[in-house]
Parts: sequence; C-alpha cells; structure tokens
Amino acid sequence: MTQGRSRQTSGLLRLAGTLSRWWDARTVAFRRTTRALVLLLVTALVSLALGLGTATASSPVGPHTAQWSTTLNSRATLDLGALGMISMDSPAGVLGVTVVLGEIPSEGDLPAGGTQSIGELLSTDSAAYMRLISHPEITIRAGVHALAADALRRAGLIASVILCLVAAGRLATGGRLREAVRSALAHGPASLVLAVTVGAVAVSALVPALRSGTSAGTRLEVLAGTPLAEARLSGRVADVVSAYGSRITEAVDENTAFYEEVDANLEAAWRAAEEVGGTVDVTASGGAVDTADVQARAREVAVRESGQTLSPAPVEDTVSSASPASTAAATPTPSAPATSAGPTGAFAVAGRGEITAVMSTDLHCNLDMIDVAGRLDTLAGAQVHMDDGDLTMTGSEPEQICVNALSAAVPRGVARVFTVGNHDSEQTAEQMRAHGWTVTDGTVQEVGGLRVIGDVDAQRTPAGGTYQRGDETSEQIGARLAAATCEVGADVDVVLIHQPYTFGPLISSGCAPLLLAGHVHQEKGMGVAQGDNATVAHLTSGAALGGTSIGPVTDDAYLHVLSFDAQGALVGWRAVVVHPDASVTVGAWHGVPPVGTEHDGASQSVLDAAAEAEG
Repeated sequence: MTQGRSRQTSGLLRLAGTLSRWWDARTVAFRRTTRALVLLLVTALVSLALGLGTATASSPVGPHTAQWSTTLNSRATLDLGALGMISMDSPAGVLGVTVVLGEIPSEGDLPAGGTQSIGELLSTDSAAYMRLISHPEITIRAGVHALAADALRRAGLIASVILCLVAAGRLATGGRLREAVRSALAHGPASLVLAVTVGAVAVSALVPALRSGTSAGTRLEVLAGTPLAEARLSGRVADVVSAYGSRITEAVDENTAFYEEVDANLEAAWRAAEEVGGTVDVTASGGAVDTADVQARAREVAVRESGQTLSPAPVEDTVSSASPASTAAATPTPSAPATSAGPTGAFAVAGRGEITAVMSTDLHCNLDMIDVAGRLDTLAGAQVHMDDGDLTMTGSEPEQICVNALSAAVPRGVARVFTVGNHDSEQTAEQMRAHGWTVTDGTVQEVGGLRVIGDVDAQRTPAGGTYQRGDETSEQIGARLAAATCEVGADVDVVLIHQPYTFGPLISSGCAPLLLAGHVHQEKGMGVAQGDNATVAHLTSGAALGGTSIGPVTDDAYLHVLSFDAQGALVGWRAVVVHPDASVTVGAWHGVPPVGTEHDGASQSVLDAAAEAEG
C-alpha cells in the first residue's frame, strides 16, 4: 500500500511539473490575462455565495410588511410571531428562507374616530389574506426577486472590496503581490493568522444564515392536496388552520373552478366570434358555444348589411364539442351587451386597425380578473394595455401584489399605460412606474403608437371615506386637460382618466377624439358628441358594483378591446363580459357611432335605466 501511495504521489508530482513547464512556456500577456480572469471568476463565485447566504429584503405578505432573509438550514419558514410558525422543506436544497411578518401598515389618511373605517380596513385585510392563500405564487415571486436583488447588491459590494484589497496589495508591493504572499505564508505564524482571519470572516458572514431554531410542528390533514400539504405548523396558527382550514380550502377550490371555467369560456367565445368576423355577440358556457345559432345570426347580419350570404366557417372541436344539452344552455345571457342597430363587425370595422388595445378598469385587486385581462391581451393580439385606475383597494404598500399581478399578466412586449384612480395612491403610481408602466401625469405621452393624456384622480378613497386629493376638482382637471389637448402639436389620440365627470370640458373643446373612463361601476357604452373643434367619442367601462371583488364576480365585469388605425384614430371597439355564472360574452365589433348617439353597445341594465328615465 505504501508503494501504491508513493506511485500516486510521484505521478502527481510529474503532472504538476508538466503543467508548470507548460505554464512557464506561455507568454507573459497570456499568463497575466489568465490570472486576472481566474481572480475575477473566484471573486464572483465567492461574492455570490456570500451574497446569497446573507441576503435580506422587505416584501409584503398579505396585508403585512415582512422581512425576508436567506438561510442555510434547508427550510422555508413563515414566522407569525405569537401565533406560531409554518415551515416546510426548501425547494432550493441547502438554501432556505425565513419570512418574519411585521405590522399591518396604518392607513395614514384614515379619518379620526371612524368606526366604519376600521371595519372596512378589517374587510380589506381579510381580502388580502384570501389573495395570499389563493395566489401565494405572486407573493413568493416578489419576495424571491427582492432577495435576489439584495444578494446581487451584496455580491457586488463584496467583490468590490476584494478587488480593491488586491489592487491595494499590488500597489503596496510594487506589483509583486504573489511573491509577498508566498513569502508570508512560508512562515508558520503568518499562515496561522491568515487562516484564523479568513475563518472568522466567513463565520461572521454565514452564521446568521445558519439559524434554524424552528419548531418541528405537525402536518395537518386539512391541508392535504394543497401547496401546504407538507408544511409543519406550530403554535396557535395550527389550531386556527385546523378549525377553519376546510372552509378556506373550499372557498379557494370554488374560486379556482370558477375562473378555470371563465378561461375556457373566454377562449371558446373569442374563437367563435373571430370565425364570424365579430359580426354578432357570442356567449360561451361550459367551454362551448351554440355554433349553429352564432352562424345563423351572422348570416342574418350579412344579408341585412350587404345582401351577401356569410358561409359557415369550420369550427374547431374545442368550440363545438359540447353536447346538445350544453349548447342549448350556451345562449346569450340577458345581461349581454346590447347590439347596436347600425353596422357591426366586418361591416363596421373594415380591415380593423393597425393598433389593438385592451382596456381594463376598476379591477380592485381581483387577481383572477387581472389574469383574465392578461389572457385577453394575448387573444386580441394587443399592442397596448390601458388600465383606467382603481387597480387597488386602498393603495397601501402591501397592495403591491396587485401591481405585480397585472404587470405579470400583461404579455411581454405590450406597451402599458395606467391612470391613478381614487382608490390608488401615489405609492401605487410609483410601483407601476417601477414595473415599466407609463403613468398619466397631465402631459401628452406616446404609448405603443398612441398619444395619450390623463392625470391622477381628483378624489382619494382610502378605507372609510372619500376626500379631495389636491386643489383641483374633477371638472377643473377636465378643463386643464382640455386646454392641453388643444395646444398646437398636441395631437392627442386618447384621454385616459378614471372619472367620467372630467368629460364635460373635454367634450366641449373637441380637441381629443376619444375619452375613456371607469369609476362608476357601470358599462355605459359609447356616446359621440360634437365639440367646438371636432366630434368626440366617449366610453365608460367597468363592472357593476361588487362585480370585481375577491372571488367569483357577483355581477357583470367588463373589459374592452379597441382598434385604432396607424394614425391613432379609433376605428372599432368591442366589449368582453364575464358573467356571474362564469359564462363569457365576446361582443360584436362596433364602429364609431354617429354624432348624438348615447350608450351605443351599453349593458342592458344601463339601456333599461335610460329608457325608464326618458319614460
């Protein structure tokens, strides 16, 4: 055995000698470059390891502020303070994470003594917990991104320190740092001091990440089949989950099933509507449409508008595969958008436009409706997504989850513009800008080929009440925007503003051809009026009150698709409606109606209310 080890040692020495001779035969420039690259690589790896092992970040969890930190204990732990802990094996191997919940931020502009306000705040907090439970991936993704950003910052700092020390050492030794290090290491005490120093630095950096100290806890049967099935819970939180977990999981399952059906219906209705050129409203239920009815109605429109017969287009199996019973149920709902008496579809929007935009508004942090809006972007081939405000409930810092969700839902490459609603805050606006959104600010801004103007809502509505945000009323903001649109060279295509109460001065001036609003929680369709300079079309979108709260919609929720020509002029529009029974209506294409029109394509409830008022 001794002879074998001797042969191995001899072989290693010969290899080392060969490598040394090869290295000495290289040019000076080659050796210097190689040493520099090796130094940079080693520095980067060491710095990145230290950065990942010591990263910390602040990222909201539900309604709470929360402190995130990486660990090396192979556990993902949620520290609920006095309520206990939730922990599970980390999917990243040895690298774990600890999340310590902080306080729920106080509403800074909460009216004093408002008991109603406190109740609304608690309701908002409950909704935030449900969003966390139903869509934990959004919170996790935001926290991980925050940790990664901090890890990279730390790695950059550590790498800079190491490289600065190397540079200082080279300067101090007249460029002979390696010789100085070898000479120092040749002395035993110096080697010992260096080893102790390096060890102390490594321990001081990594020991905080080695903390474990979490209670083992127990796995709960009520969480079986959920993403937390393998989680261990300890303390009071285990009792709470045991008592109420089944109700929560039932609510989450119901919500998931509802929006899975919405997704299927949206795709089916969109495909069927495209096959007939968007000439008629198409409603899908149970993932299917009554294709015979749709094609019959499309032929009637074709005969009425052009005298031509529209040949039935082949229908994909995913659209027409429903049984006779299910297709019979897939008839338009009574609350489907009313079809205008004028030309529709291909007859009203010949060739459609060059720019397609999807408009959402009053989403109020319904994460599932946010996903629906993003899928509509994809189906419509949108180049622009417009959100008309009230993305959040109160505009609090933890509601960054709403911003994260919409930013992730809108496909990459789609230009995006946002206007601040009364439920949104300046913090919401900053969060949107950080995600690459153009936020309206009273100036003309180009977004995806459209020239857009708008501004922050005149009102602010935190929990408990509404007050004037600044010095201007809605009408005064409208007057200021009207003056801006009439300036030489403004050439505004779209005014995106949350409240339709700004429309008056803009309609009177007639310098902006299209006004878009939400806020009133009613889809009022499109109207056209004659202004001083030109005609003005105005569209009010949204959902009926309560229709976009947490969970399945309780009333019709509207999105709109707008088509513009290459110059930014509106050439067509259509409504997309999610109904409370999970059916989806993709409305017919409408052109811009004639001057004097009111409520073109509006929801039936609005038309009925208008008729009753006139009667």
